[in-house]
Amino acid sequence: MKITDEEMQSIKTIQEEYTQVGVQFVQLKLAKNSSEEYLKKLNEQEETLTNGIQEINKREKKLADDLNEKYGVGSLDMTTGEFTPN
Repeated sequence: MKITDEEMQSIKTIQEEYTQVGVQFVQLKLAKNSSEEYLKKLNEQEETLTNGIQEINKREKKLADDLNEKYGVGSLDMTTGEFTPN
């Protein structure tokens, strides 16, 4: 017994659809993996920059404390270097 050409074509169509969906699924998984790796690198960069900001803040506070101890509280004109006590 042989199936009809129409039935055979339906089977081939389904097989082709499975193949297309399979290829798209693999492409999606690869893109997702790349995106996750990229996100991981971005998070690492963010952490590095956050640590850098925290380090600069510490140095700024220490410098301000040292200058306040030496000159007292006041304001500094950054263009001339003139310090005006309060």
